[in-house]
Amino acid sequence: MMIVFVVLAIVAVVVLLWLWAIAPQLPRADFSAFQKYDYAHRGLHDKEKGVPENSLKAFDLAVRGCFGMEFDLQLTKDGQVVVHHDLTISRTCGVDRNICDMTYEELSGYRLFGTEERVPLFTEVLKLVDGRTPLIIELKSYTRQEELCQKTVELLKGYQGLYCVESFDPRIVRWFRQHQPQVVRGQLMCRMPEENMTRLQDFIGRNMLTNFFTRPHFEAYDFHTRRNPSLRAARRVFGMQEVSWTLRSLEDYRVAKGEGCLCIFEKFLPPESCARKKFTFADLLADSKAAAVCLRSAEAKGKESHS
Repeated sequence: MMIVFVVLAIVAVVVLLWLWAIAPQLPRADFSAFQKYDYAHRGLHDKEKGVPENSLKAFDLAVRGCFGMEFDLQLTKDGQVVVHHDLTISRTCGVDRNICDMTYEELSGYRLFGTEERVPLFTEVLKLVDGRTPLIIELKSYTRQEELCQKTVELLKGYQGLYCVESFDPRIVRWFRQHQPQVVRGQLMCRMPEENMTRLQDFIGRNMLTNFFTRPHFEAYDFHTRRNPSLRAARRVFGMQEVSWTLRSLEDYRVAKGEGCLCIFEKFLPPESCARKKFTFADLLADSKAAAVCLRSAEAKGKESHS
């Protein structure tokens, strides 16, 4: 009988340690304002219609559709914070160069997917959105992680809109815990987020065992690998907010939405926006083009009045 008690005690200790390791920041952050929106992955983009991912046009369409948006930050060689997902511009611009090896002036000479759109500055995106819709800001850890964190915070000073930050890199999430604890932060996770990870690192990461180090407010988990005991336990025991990425079908969207997840989507439009009206991608694109024409006309009239 004593052996049984010892085994049960050991199991209880292990379970308590596991729960301590995966727990989010407590008390929980208030996500009620974030939950009013769905989030366009890298902006509301469609390459076939001439709207590249992580472009000013994609972010403009997200605002017009009354969607929140998710996008990625990294640093150029000269320390400019730009919005781009990949380490290189090979996929997006057809040139095999790393962004961290180029100055912003050099980077500005390339265009995204053969359009007129270029890699935007973070400041340009903030100016365009102007607080009209919430932002999920992912910080990439390709290089100079602390510098990226510091500059991101500096550029967000005075910004009046709703935003949160996230990263696959626990060191970045930890930095925000230590230096900007009031900012809502999230841990991104999936299976093997980095190609050079060991199996042990993958196990620790996907089972959220770095949460004791980062204490994120939310877990942004790959929707297709989310059936994970640690994620389930963190939600049920601690009420952790889950963010689901990247939803590419209405069926997946409805499952995630029904379970209270914040939804990051692409390749379709959720059935309702905060505007509560039906529209198509073409409608938003036409609206954007019409607004651009009006702006150019107003600028031309302004120049005439000053001449």
